Amino acid sequence: MKETFGEYIHNLRIEHGLTLTKLAAALDIDQSTLSKIENLKRSVPEEIIPKLSKFFKIDIKQLEKEYYSEKIADILYREEDNKELIKLAEEKAKYFRIKKLQQGTIKF
Repeated sequence: MKETFGEYIHNLRIEHGLTLTKLAAALDIDQSTLSKIENLKRSVPEEIIPKLSKFFKIDIKQLEKEYYSEKIADILYREEDNKELIKLAEEKAKYFRIKKLQQGTIKF
């Protein structure tokens, strides 16, 4: 996806001929919240991902990948030395995998 997650939601809504009110109700969020998400004035709440998946019949794993990749991209966009940040994140991810194998799932 080469668009923001908010733009993606907006495009899905338009393609399906839905109003802000109708989609907001399906996602159990306020219409103004959905409008802000679509207009990039508010971030997407993680709890609407399963609702989007179910409503539009989209693979939830793919939506999660898009959602989390946007979160990571936003952090990288704001960070000047993002090569070091990426390297550190990769090291921590490896560490988490090792710890997960040893102790079970790490909860945040």
